[in-house]
Amino acid sequence: MSGSGAAFELSDESGQAIAEFVLVLFTLILVLFAILELGLLLNAKLALASAAREIARVCAVEGGYVAKAMERVDSVIKSTGLEPDLIELTVKPKEAIYGSDIYVSLSYDYRVKSPVVSAIAGNRITLRARAVTRSEFVPRE
Repeated sequence: MSGSGAAFELSDESGQAIAEFVLVLFTLILVLFAILELGLLLNAKLALASAAREIARVCAVEGGYVAKAMERVDSVIKSTGLEPDLIELTVKPKEAIYGSDIYVSLSYDYRVKSPVVSAIAGNRITLRARAVTRSEFVPRE
C-alpha cells in the first residue's frame, strides 16, 4: 500500500503558526497589563508626593502636627483618591517654632490590581514620599 495517494507529509506547519500566535499573544497581554499597572502605580506615587508636600506646608504654617493641621491632613489624603487606611503618616517634630525644619513622611501600601502583574510582582508595593519644610509658625502670647 505504499503506492496509494494518501501519503502522510511530515512537513505540515499548520500547528506551528498557532503555537507562535499563542506565545506572542501571551507576551503582548503581559506587556499591556504591565503598562496599565505602571500607569496606576505612578499616579499613586505622584498623588502621595503631592499630599506629602501639602501636608508639610500645612504643618509649616500651623507649627507642626497640631489639631488644625490634622483636619487638613485628612482632607488632603481623601482628595488623593488613595485608600486612607493604607497610608501611614509621620511628622517630626510634632510642634515646631519659626525656622525649625519639619519632616513629613508618607508610606502607602499600593494594591496591585492586575492579576497578571500580581503573579509576577506580588500583591502589594510600598510607596514612600517625603517632604521637608521650614516652620513659619511664630507663637503669639
